[in-house]
Amino acid sequence: MTEYRRFIKIPEAVDTDRELLTSTFGRFTLGPLARGWGWTMGTVIRRAMLSSVEGVAPTQLRINGVIHEFSTLEGVLEDIPLIVLNVKKLRFKLNGEGPEYVRLHATEPKAYKASDLELSPNVTLVNVETPILTLTAQDRSVHLEIKLERGRGYENQESVKKRSPVEPEGTIFLDAFYSPVRQVRLDVTNVRYGERTDYEQVVFEVTTDGSVTPEETLHHTAGLLKDHFQALFSISEPKDESAEAEAVERPVWMDMTLENLEIPQTVKKVLADHGLKTVAELVSLTEADVIAWGEIKPRSFAILRSRLQDLGAEFVKVEPEVDSTEEEEEEDET
Repeated sequence: MTEYRRFIKIPEAVDTDRELLTSTFGRFTLGPLARGWGWTMGTVIRRAMLSSVEGVAPTQLRINGVIHEFSTLEGVLEDIPLIVLNVKKLRFKLNGEGPEYVRLHATEPKAYKASDLELSPNVTLVNVETPILTLTAQDRSVHLEIKLERGRGYENQESVKKRSPVEPEGTIFLDAFYSPVRQVRLDVTNVRYGERTDYEQVVFEVTTDGSVTPEETLHHTAGLLKDHFQALFSISEPKDESAEAEAVERPVWMDMTLENLEIPQTVKKVLADHGLKTVAELVSLTEADVIAWGEIKPRSFAILRSRLQDLGAEFVKVEPEVDSTEEEEEEDET
């Protein structure tokens, strides 16, 4: 067991109450948790569930003969604002990224529900009994087109309109309620673990609209939190920029041995006899120092100097000596 987990109990699984589980409701228990971790974990998970689980919502509505949402529609029992509210209540599942369109063609007097909508193969309707409108007049038809989009949380009407500037005249932009999570109740209670009774467990009661199941909601939320916390594992010590710069600027020849230098073997032997093993040690000398040994022929020395220049290395330069009498004369002149 790692050091930082020695005194912290990590729960191994989430318990699901199978007797209460439906497509829209689920109760889950997370625990046991060390003291204080119940509300810490519960609050984070609850907020992530309510705000970040992706869903599908109607974002635009078009009705033939309607210019704006405060228009009247002859031969229809409901006014336009009520039809808009009914459309907002529709919930869908969407295969793919979208957007998708669903349509309603009302051609005879009756009450039309969500089940009367024409759906594309990528769209599944969840609440089929939701009313949309009631056609009351004979020889009157009404045609609706609803745009569905993916999103998360809530997006107001103005935001939807702002990102859709080229829609045709008569488009009614809707407040979009993407989140499929309707409610998350949270309760933290004490639980026994071993000999101790001060451990905690978190109970979540999750209610969804049916487009996503409570189990899927918990799974998606766990994935989101894992992805966010994953970044914390990449924390490292601050980099030493000076060391990095030194490593980049360090010449290759600084770590090269004389054995790897392409020079005559006789020259290598002379250098080895004088205790030199690397190029760095060699160029710490002056040309005069090496020539003074009298053991390297001029032609071989020229090859040595050429190979060093190819590597960007050179012998130490000797600054010319300045005659002290000349310096005294210059000072007198000033």
